[in-house]
Amino acid sequence: MTIWKKTKHPGVRYKESRTRRYKGRPERYYSVRYRRHGKSIEEGLGWETDGGINPNYCARLRGEIVSNIRAGRGHQSLKDRRDEEEAIRQTKQREKQAWKRDKTSFDVLAQHYLDWSRNNKKSWKGDETRYRLHIKPSLGAMPIKEITSWPIERLKQDLKAKGKAPQTVLHCLALVRAMFYKAPLWNLHQGLNPVREATKEHKKFLTIPDASRLEFFSHQQVNILLKELKTRNLKLHDMAFLSLYTGMRIGEIFKLQWADINLEHGIITILDPKNNETARVFLTPQVRNMLQKQRPDRVKSHSFVFTDSQGRKLKEISNTFDRTIQKLKFNEGVVDRRKKLVFHSLRHTFASWLALQGTSIFEIKDLMRHKRIEMTMRYAHLLPDHKRQAVLKLARNQGREVVKFEKKGGRK
Repeated sequence: MTIWKKTKHPGVRYKESRTRRYKGRPERYYSVRYRRHGKSIEEGLGWETDGGINPNYCARLRGEIVSNIRAGRGHQSLKDRRDEEEAIRQTKQREKQAWKRDKTSFDVLAQHYLDWSRNNKKSWKGDETRYRLHIKPSLGAMPIKEITSWPIERLKQDLKAKGKAPQTVLHCLALVRAMFYKAPLWNLHQGLNPVREATKEHKKFLTIPDASRLEFFSHQQVNILLKELKTRNLKLHDMAFLSLYTGMRIGEIFKLQWADINLEHGIITILDPKNNETARVFLTPQVRNMLQKQRPDRVKSHSFVFTDSQGRKLKEISNTFDRTIQKLKFNEGVVDRRKKLVFHSLRHTFASWLALQGTSIFEIKDLMRHKRIEMTMRYAHLLPDHKRQAVLKLARNQGREVVKFEKKGGRK
């Protein structure tokens, strides 16, 4: 049977433990008793070793409760008091987290995202390179809280000022947007996505570059370029030749392995293209002959077609290409970087030539391996010229037939 003992303080009593000792005697467990709404209530405070609990402490707490009950305000039980203390503790914790979050730099969010990207995206290397080279210098040190639509707009303008291609700017903004969408998972940002807000302010913020800005080589320029590359760098010549007549991206050419090429049927299988689908590229006889000559007698099926001097996979295009373009003066007088001819222009040339010869937009979409038709529509402006020539040709043929008819006396 539990025996409760009174203290000199009204409403405060204790019981002694049979096993626990404190200062050479049985440890005491204290409780307080009071009346509320006509009912007798007793609440335990705890053992003496639970944080300095003693009769004076218990009497003070009981006094607060009784006073509040009489005044009809504040905590009117120990439970109420504990709830208030817990609410205060949580508020302080949230304030501390908010303060810490307010001081957290964007680089912390970026590293969280890149860690996630490595485990979930095939294109994670591109994310890391894009962030390190283009985004981190501008946003990395900024507190996440301070990144609004204005710093995003400034990032966009900085990239343009550095001469970055519109597609590069587009990819950088899309990456920042993806990072902010993931931020709530790591409790790093709870507000609106600043890139999304900037998009509202600038409706064409993340649009595809205008079709008129897609420069491509003429047939004469291609002949001159390939001839020059052949004397300077045969490997670079073959890569350019492959891109020009298949539309392959430079990244796809870097990853190309002999196992992907079926020379007998003239097909290249791209296992990991940009739109995450397996696709086929059809080879012209000239491209087949070029690859056939390059293929070693003994080659491992999974070895890369184009490698560096150490036999490793290529990571970047040789600057010999840009030097060749400069020597041939193809970009002479061109100030706008978007209108300059670069290696990627070979892929645009492939699509543009297809459009000029009358190939349908849907066929070009398949051959270019575009995920969305909007990407292919950039070449649609080339189609009317070709069709107009077809009409003129029809008119000329019709004129010749009229002349023949008249010579035969057919005119009434």
